[in-house]
Amino acid sequence: MKMRTIFTTCAAAMALALAGCSSGGDSGTGGAGGLTGEPVVIGVQAPTKGTTAAYPQSEYGAQAAEWYINNKMGGINGRPIKLEICQGDGSPETAVNCANQFVSSDVPVVFDANDPSSSAGVPVLTGAGTPIVGELSATAIPDALPWGQAFYFSGPLETSALGLVTVVQRLDKRVVTLAASDNAGSHAFIDKLVQPAAKNLGVSVSAIYTPANSVNFQVLAATALSGKPDVAGNLSLTEDGCTGFFQALRQQGYSGTLYAGSCSQFIAAMKEQAAGAILQPRIWLPASRPHAPAAVQQQLDDFASSMKEVNRETEQSARSLYSFAGMINLANVLKTVQGDFTPESVTTALKAVKDMPSFAGPAITCDGQQWPGRPSACSKKAIFFNVQPDGSLAPVNPDGFIELDPKALQSS
Repeated sequence: MKMRTIFTTCAAAMALALAGCSSGGDSGTGGAGGLTGEPVVIGVQAPTKGTTAAYPQSEYGAQAAEWYINNKMGGINGRPIKLEICQGDGSPETAVNCANQFVSSDVPVVFDANDPSSSAGVPVLTGAGTPIVGELSATAIPDALPWGQAFYFSGPLETSALGLVTVVQRLDKRVVTLAASDNAGSHAFIDKLVQPAAKNLGVSVSAIYTPANSVNFQVLAATALSGKPDVAGNLSLTEDGCTGFFQALRQQGYSGTLYAGSCSQFIAAMKEQAAGAILQPRIWLPASRPHAPAAVQQQLDDFASSMKEVNRETEQSARSLYSFAGMINLANVLKTVQGDFTPESVTTALKAVKDMPSFAGPAITCDGQQWPGRPSACSKKAIFFNVQPDGSLAPVNPDGFIELDPKALQSS
């Protein structure tokens, strides 16, 4: 086995042991499903804790996938999987510590559960040769890694930026105001990705930046409406933040289009007031089941039953589904590994993915050629939904997914 270097931000090894520099631990929820043999251990970086970007649904979805893989998929060639979950708290220090934990545990692959701070641990993982996998990333750093270091099944961060502007243009809207958490990631997303696409497609986009943990939704809504937008929406708010913002918009008389991004839990809270909102997830969502193909309906049923098995039935959302779907996709890739599960063998298997059906998504190919300048991308397709009066989600495009044109992101 080749030597794998471990970096740490702790002052000394003793401080690491006493202070718990690496966070999180084994999930303990999936069980082995009656499978025998040595578990295939997968590292999971999940944004579970913290005050600025806590999305525990991402961890719940991974735990549900662990149960499903072991109990319904037969594990990985008869061996159970075991998740080593490190709970991110939004800080780069914790992300680095998580990466160190994964390297010291010698996991063959790390699943990025859409953690906004995970990029801080990228140098640790790439230095050790550990591939990073996810349904989608939260920052552009892992997206831009050389081919073979990272793989994101639903495409790069640019998919969300270009998709946002594309669906607005297709709906013949021109003025968009978005609420965003006030952090470097949100500013970079708007300035470097959304604005060039908006300019090229004839759409005006402005952002209102707000602290993530102390939002006055009435003030936020009033500020957004002062610009008389055709579309008012969310860029990077939490599920609760989306609900609070959208409710305040409706309370102040806004009847126009809501753009929800990946938020979905506001639908149940707002009922008929959510009608007409546009969602841009990466895959089919539970609420889209009535309008989905039969095969996707079965997949969404499997997701729902698995979430119930891990006592997270009420936490079905886009984020929990992203983790679930990404883990199922990864499991299907791992089944093709020949011999031992090592970073090298897993990377080889991921590079070989071609036209593989993905969970609740399109066919994916991880050849490094799907998106210019983003070798990690395994797709350049997007899907949009319109909230119906009954709360279900109907695809804006009757055929579901559309193929995006990355050229629209180029600056004029």
